[in-house]
Amino acid sequence: MPKPRHGKLQLSDTGECHFLPGQSTTGTPLSDLSANAQHLLDTGQLFRGHTKFKSVYAARTQLGLRDCVLRHVSAHGLKTLLAPTSLRAHDNLCPEDKFIWDAAYDEEYDGLESLPTWEVISEEQY
Repeated sequence: MPKPRHGKLQLSDTGECHFLPGQSTTGTPLSDLSANAQHLLDTGQLFRGHTKFKSVYAARTQLGLRDCVLRHVSAHGLKTLLAPTSLRAHDNLCPEDKFIWDAAYDEEYDGLESLPTWEVISEEQY
């Protein structure tokens, strides 16, 4: 991934947008920016305003992990908003709440398991 650069957008006389890095007077053409702007923002190729580099790096890291951990279980429909504090409390939930909490647990577990920072070992390896 190339190093992020501060710069500005410039509209040419022909109506084409260019990204000018730093103080440069020549830059990279951005074909059909109006149609592709949201995609460029979503993929971390373009950032709004005067973003600090550490924010850019953090966002790119999050974008890199998005595919392995970003899912969302909606809490819509829970009858009680209190999380079960034990397996016994979980067992006493109504079936609808139990289903939602189980889905949230599965999401969390699968997300942690898919991170490239650890591996599961057997009891013998431990």
